[in-house]
Amino acid sequence: MDKIRNLNLICGAETYLMEQKRDRLFKELGTEGSMNFNSFSGKGTDKDEVLRLAQTLPFAEPRRVIYLEDTGFFKGSSDEELLSGLSSLPDTTVIIFFESAVDKNGKLFKLFKKDGEIFDFDNADVRDYKRSDKIRSDIRRWALQRLEKEGFTMDGRDLAYLMELCGYDMLNLDTELEKLICYHLYDERPFRLRRSDIESICSRSLSDKVFDMISAKLSGDTAYALRLFEDMLSLKVPPGRVLYLLEKQFNNVFVLRSMQRDSFSDQEIQAVTGLSDWQLRKLKKEASGFSPEKARSYMELAAELETRIKLGDMTDRIALELLLAA
Repeated sequence: MDKIRNLNLICGAETYLMEQKRDRLFKELGTEGSMNFNSFSGKGTDKDEVLRLAQTLPFAEPRRVIYLEDTGFFKGSSDEELLSGLSSLPDTTVIIFFESAVDKNGKLFKLFKKDGEIFDFDNADVRDYKRSDKIRSDIRRWALQRLEKEGFTMDGRDLAYLMELCGYDMLNLDTELEKLICYHLYDERPFRLRRSDIESICSRSLSDKVFDMISAKLSGDTAYALRLFEDMLSLKVPPGRVLYLLEKQFNNVFVLRSMQRDSFSDQEIQAVTGLSDWQLRKLKKEASGFSPEKARSYMELAAELETRIKLGDMTDRIALELLLAA
């Protein structure tokens, strides 16, 4: 196997790929049942305890592995003691951070970039539209391969409808594909899945649920918007991911409504937003009651709150609640 570095950071917005990479590292390092494996989670993680363990030699095994998840260490100003401790690890210690939000300009991120390994997994919502198109194409191919492995087929139009309904979040999509497979588990293979199966079995995408939150907020139903947010948290959707989608959707609404007011064509709007035909049609319908000014005010508030999160002034959950209650 490839040599695993002492410092490893798994980050990004595509949780499915992040979790797969984490599990592969765990398997390669033999963490299951190991007495030299330590795990920490959350923003209350004790930095001093982490550094103490990091300097402790493993017992009867070649490595000590320390896993840290969503600690917040990569947001805001970097702790100099943590930087110093991670810069001088013994060869027998492997650190794995699993972080949904990182500041790529921070000292800690730069340390991992220089001396460690960073596994950064973008999702289809990345702002680079060429990159986004490639990711979407790769995810569609992955979905078909996932189905073919289990003996199922799906034509291009039905696959496009599945993606429209469920979105490109791989964790969510994997769940929906598993539901389709289990529903027809005892049917003769190969089995062709059709649009009617998708309509009967699959759930709407996270992006759709986020737009429901926006619609509820702008219609004055703040209580319902907050309830939708709580539903997402119960499904373990990272608050930072929801905030990003809210900001992105507000931006799309602002651009759309501004360009419509100036009589731009659909093709010109697509060139600016990167939206596909069906995405634009859907957004035009859902944003018909929005004004550019209203969308802009929420977009700016979301950007301001995101900055405050990066500075460590508030948690992403509190920022979302403030946005929805504003």
